[in-house]
Order: sequence, then structure tokens, then C-alpha cells
Amino acid sequence: MNRKLSGILCVLAILFAQGAPAFGQEKVVPTDATNELKKEIQELRELIKEERKAHEAQLKVMQKRLDGISSEILKKDMLTKEAELKIEIEKSVAESQGSETRNLLSSAGRALQSLNPDISVIIDTYYHNSDASDEIGDITEGMAGFGHPHEHGHGHEHSVLEEGFNLRHLELYFSGEVDPYFKAYAIAAVSEDDAEIEEAVIQTTCLPAGFQLQAGKFFSHFGRINQQHSHEWDFIDQPLIHNLTLGAHGLNEKGLQLSWLAPTPFHLLAGLEAYQGDNELLFNHIGGDALPDKDGPRLWVGWLKFSPDLPQEHGLQIGVFGSNGTHQEAHDGNSDGTNDHWLDGRGTFWGVDFVYKYGPGLEHGMGDFTLQGEYLWRKKDLSVDKHELNPALVGEDRIDKQDGYYIQAVYGLLPRWRAALRLDQVGLTNKSEFPDGTSASYDDSYRLAGMVDFSPTEFSLIRLQVNKGEYQLSDEDKDVWEIFAQVMISLGTHGAHKF
Repeated sequence: MNRKLSGILCVLAILFAQGAPAFGQEKVVPTDATNELKKEIQELRELIKEERKAHEAQLKVMQKRLDGISSEILKKDMLTKEAELKIEIEKSVAESQGSETRNLLSSAGRALQSLNPDISVIIDTYYHNSDASDEIGDITEGMAGFGHPHEHGHGHEHSVLEEGFNLRHLELYFSGEVDPYFKAYAIAAVSEDDAEIEEAVIQTTCLPAGFQLQAGKFFSHFGRINQQHSHEWDFIDQPLIHNLTLGAHGLNEKGLQLSWLAPTPFHLLAGLEAYQGDNELLFNHIGGDALPDKDGPRLWVGWLKFSPDLPQEHGLQIGVFGSNGTHQEAHDGNSDGTNDHWLDGRGTFWGVDFVYKYGPGLEHGMGDFTLQGEYLWRKKDLSVDKHELNPALVGEDRIDKQDGYYIQAVYGLLPRWRAALRLDQVGLTNKSEFPDGTSASYDDSYRLAGMVDFSPTEFSLIRLQVNKGEYQLSDEDKDVWEIFAQVMISLGTHGAHKF
């Protein structure tokens, strides 16, 4: 409000203050004053009108701005709701139609990851010496009741022990996630003379209800030792019962495995395996002109592993296993270097295993204790299919039954230092029935081993081992002392070892 308007209001206030005329009374106002007052009132009205117009104009501007702001807020709110609705629609489509877009993106990501797989190299070298006049491998192959057939399919013998320096092999390991459905790994063993694919495995990652399927070439998961590579062993050599019944490679076959993890409060894992059946000692297949050809799978293996729920420092796993498959052998009866009789039938084994672990959580394995063992019984039930020296024996049976076990304990003496003892015994059951109607029973053999190893880091190991064995051969007993010194290193990332 300006000064002129203020002045007019003051005049009006003075006039009223002088008093209004009483009822019925007349007050005479000078004409000039009246005209002046009328003029002032008119000016006041005009001024109020102008002020009102200016105020209305300001209100319109403010309303416009308010409408603009409201429109912006509404627009943003609509965009937000539209985005949220779009997300909900995409989520619904993904859930109902398999989430194709998400899977494509995930597949692309995993494909990029698979271009950079985990890779490691393990070098395993050792020195071996014994007081035997023969190679220790020749002695074990000649043990009574465990005679080896003359034909088998493997050429890479990574467990053959020679006097002096040995390079067991160079192990190359590759693994990685393939896509949302599969992962894979491959392990190649390279020696001085040849190379072999030890494992090449494709595993599913998406099957429901605790099932997993794997295919390729792999070590059977029965027991403890068979599913481990040589660098995972606590001793340089494998137990006698495994070496004598399944060979230096163990049960390592091309095939398929279906496993099931039960939905129980404790660990219960079951597995069924089907293999082509080419094991050198118990599930061999020769076929061809000498023996009947049989299509694979020729070997079946089943196993069950149980682990109770124990306190955190303790772990226990108990397993049972069994197998049955085709087995064929070729023999040189007159030792002239040429096979002269062939046998065809079936091989069987069954057994139990256990492992107990205690880990107090001290520095670098100090105080850790592991006790493990396995028992294995095997049977070869064969008949003579062809005999060039004595055709009358065709159709007659040969049955071999042998068994054995090992038990070992490993203790963490100091940080990174371990000591271990192992007892092997084979031939507790050791009988053979021959095609000519005769039979034989053989004595058992045993071996005691002790070792100490030191791991400067997680990637290197130095080990000293001593063996004392008493072996029952066909015509004599042999007592043998052996000594080993091993150095092993690992380069790169390697998959975690099993329990």
C-alpha cells in the first residue's frame, strides 16, 4: 500500500474521530471538502482496483508455476510407476517363460568366465631304493594268488617304481564353469615316454532333488584311495590291495555316474556308475578273434557314503561299495612268449571304508589327526573259452578269491610337519580253483610304512618314507626294505580335495 492510500485512510479516520451526526441531526459539510473527499475516494477505488489486478496477475503466475511443478511431479511419478510396472512384467515373464533374456546374459557371462579356466601344473618327482635283487614291481606282480594277466589296455604306468630317480608324471589340471547347466574339468598325466588323459569330466549343476550326473573318463568314487590322484595320497605308493586287484591306475574308466545327496539332517550320498569296462586286472576286455566281443557298459559300481553330524572339530565318513562286470584274460601257459589260452567270465568286488578327522584349528595343521582304512574282497569267476595246449579244459572254471585291507594314521607334529604310519595286509582270503580240478591256498603278505613330510607352503611338499614288506610269492617269501624321498610342487589353482 502506497503513501497516497495511507493519507486518504488517515483523513477518513480523523473525520470519524470528530464524531458522526446523531440520529435526526444534520451536519453541514462544506461543498469543496465534499468534492475533495469524493475525489479522494474515487482515487482510492482506482488504486484498490489496480492493486487487485496486480495481485491477481501475481496469483496467476504463481498458479502457473504450481501447475508446472505438479505436472513435473506427476510425470516423474508416472515414469516411476511405469518403470516399476515394467520390472514386474519382466519378472513375471522370466518366471513363467524360462527367463530367456536372463539366461542368455548369464550364459554369456559364464562363457566369458569359461575362457579363463582354473589351470594348475603338478610336478611329482622322487628317489626310490630297496634291498631287493628284483624290481619291487616284479615282486608284487608275482605275489601268490594275485597273478596278473598278460594283456591289458593301459600303457602309462605312473606307479611303476624304478631304482634311483623317478618322475612319476607331470599333471595338468583344467577346470571351469561352462554355463548354468554344466561344469567340467580335465586332467592329463604326462610322463617322459607318453601322455594319458586321466580324467575328462562333464558334470551337471542344475538337476533337482540332490541329483548330479557326470560323464566322461574318471576315477570311480568308491572307497577313499581310488578316487584320489597320486599327489593327494598321504604316502608315495598306493595300498597293496588296490595295486594288486585294480592295478596302478585304480578303477579309472570311461562311463557315466549318477549320484544323489539325500535330504537328511546328516550327510548321505549314494552313487551308481556304469563303465565301458577296460580295467587291466579285474574288468578287462580283450574280445577280437580270441574272445567274444561284448558291448559296453560292461562294468557297474555302486556306493553309499554316510557322515553323522559331529562337533565342529570332528569329522567321520563311513562307506560301503560293490561292483560287478565282465572280465577276460589271456595267459601264456608254456612261457614261450605267446598267449595260448583265454578265459572269459565276470569279476566282482565289494568292501567298506572309513575316515575320521580331528582338527583343533591350530596353526598350519598342527595337532590335526586323520585315521582311515579300507577293506576290499574280490572274486574272478572265469571259464576257459579257448585252450591251444589242452582243448579238453575248454568250458572248465577258474575261480580266484582274494582280499586285503590297509589302515593308516596321520598326525600334525608341528606347523606344516606331519608324520604317518600305514599297515597293509593282503591275502587273508587267498584261494584259487583251477580248470583241471585242483585248488590252492596261499599265505598272506603285509607291509608297514612310515613317513614324515614338510610343506613349506601350500604349493610344495618334501617327504621321506620307509617301507618294510614281507611278500608271499609262489615259491618263496621275500623281505624287502624300501626308502623314498619325494619333492612335489603345484603351480596355479587346483580344485579342492574331497573330504
